[in-house]
Amino acid sequence: MKFCLCLVATLIGSNTFAQPPHMRRVDVKQQQQQAEQQAQRMKEQIQSIAENSTDFADPQLMTLHKEFVAKAEKLAIEYERKKQFDQAREVYSSLVRLIPNYTPAEDGLARILNNQTAQDKRLATVLANQAWQDSGASLIDGVPVRIETKGTWKVVVETDSRGIELTEEQKPRDNRIKLGTLVGVIANTPAELSSERPFAIESGNVFIAQKTGQLYLRMFDIDPADNDGKLLVLIQSTFGK
Repeated sequence: MKFCLCLVATLIGSNTFAQPPHMRRVDVKQQQQQAEQQAQRMKEQIQSIAENSTDFADPQLMTLHKEFVAKAEKLAIEYERKKQFDQAREVYSSLVRLIPNYTPAEDGLARILNNQTAQDKRLATVLANQAWQDSGASLIDGVPVRIETKGTWKVVVETDSRGIELTEEQKPRDNRIKLGTLVGVIANTPAELSSERPFAIESGNVFIAQKTGQLYLRMFDIDPADNDGKLLVLIQSTFGK
């Protein structure tokens, strides 16, 4: 209720009333500044409404909300038309979070993601018996990546009846990663290859790059030297330079 009263007060305050001649000596620059301040306050109010709720009893608030959504959607379409896909993705993502199951925003976001994953392609060969290998793809933070794999490899582990006990350093940081899994890491320095947390890569899936950097790939194993085989890995995304 308090918010509604503030909004009504703002709207009333924005009206221009006729004034006597002796009161019309108002500095033009001051008037312009006041108008800009009012416009900014109204913009902030509209954004606040859109961010906090989509169900309003007050029809005026609902009108403001609809105006915000329409302008945001128009902005996303304009970004998309100009091929400014990062900005378009940000607007569509905001609308999806704001209004669940809003089809135009969901379709727009899906369109942008598909577009960004099809911009560039890299084909890498990942050997089973090697440690981290540079894929040749420079990923960009927040940009989707699609990976397809082809081929097979063999994990060779020689042991006796006691099996193999993993040291703390050898144990995967993510216990969901299985032996022989294709894993990746995004790194910018040799030190990051050891410090960054590897992630499992599933063929056909799309993931969002969590940082900007070079994509390295390998088979997950204690010691890859005795493994055999290779995978062909197709990487699709919008790559950095």
